[in-house]
Amino acid sequence: MIKFGLMALGMAALIAAPMVAQTAAPSATSATYGNWTVTCVDAAVPGSATPQKVCQMTTKLNLKGNDGQVRPLLEIAIGVPPGGDAPRMVVQVPIDVALREALVVSIDADTTDATPQPQTDLVTASYFACTPAGCIADTVVKPDVMAALKLAKTTNVTFSALAGTKKITVPVEMTGFGDALAALGLSAP
Repeated sequence: MIKFGLMALGMAALIAAPMVAQTAAPSATSATYGNWTVTCVDAAVPGSATPQKVCQMTTKLNLKGNDGQVRPLLEIAIGVPPGGDAPRMVVQVPIDVALREALVVSIDADTTDATPQPQTDLVTASYFACTPAGCIADTVVKPDVMAALKLAKTTNVTFSALAGTKKITVPVEMTGFGDALAALGLSAP
């Protein structure tokens, strides 16, 4: 699993929680809801003497290369960082992306349970870090966006490749999103 989740920039929590989970395994819990996994760990929080329960929901997509190797393509984490009051979405994509182009999460027409609409861009996220595992973009997730994600059957994550400025759109199945959101304790209007 790509090592990123709820612990790295103030939202630092949204990046290092799985690493914390490795050192604090007895206090880690996880449950799977369709394509989404909710993971909680007791994490040390700067300025606090007691660990804080940090939870996130994640989904991960892999790609099988021509060489037969399976590699991570995309991972999405949603959660509230320690000390934060709003949910954040963190998306990790391959390292060879154009960092000046924002990452976009959208819903296609005919992919929600509600009345179909033209494609709607829900989230635009800026990249804030790259690691050997990939580049990471994040943004706050507003209640109306969370509600749209909850209704969606499929979302699209679009990012630009570094070479040739080609746009890459990856469909993400949202099966289990609503249940994972409820387990995370976040509500959508």
